[in-house]
Amino acid sequence: MMTTRRCAGMATLTLLAAAALILAGCGGGDGGGQAIQTGSVSGTINYAASGDALGGIQVSIGNITVTTDANGNFRLDGVPIGQQALQIQADPQRDLIVPAGVPLTVDVNAGQTTQLGPILMVDEVDTPPAPPS
Repeated sequence: MMTTRRCAGMATLTLLAAAALILAGCGGGDGGGQAIQTGSVSGTINYAASGDALGGIQVSIGNITVTTDANGNFRLDGVPIGQQALQIQADPQRDLIVPAGVPLTVDVNAGQTTQLGPILMVDEVDTPPAPPS
């Protein structure tokens, strides 16, 4: 009986050690992959007619969204590197848009903040119609 218990105890220890090694291999380390590298994007949004800062404007890249502060400033952190599309949206009651032709793409570099120049928004009713094609 003592031999059976000792063997059962050794078998249990062996199984526990094997399970620990397997779990360490699955969850430990980086699994051969690399962490996603990110950067930041910051800028200011102003009203084109007066130059006044526009607070309360939503600025997004992918699923990262912030709202401009009272001075029109925004900063998006954790943005994946590479060329990204910037989306800007005012409260629908304000009727503000970014005019056609304003580039809304940004190159994001790992560990760096890309500072954009002022982005100007206009009243939607002031935008000229699209030229005929």
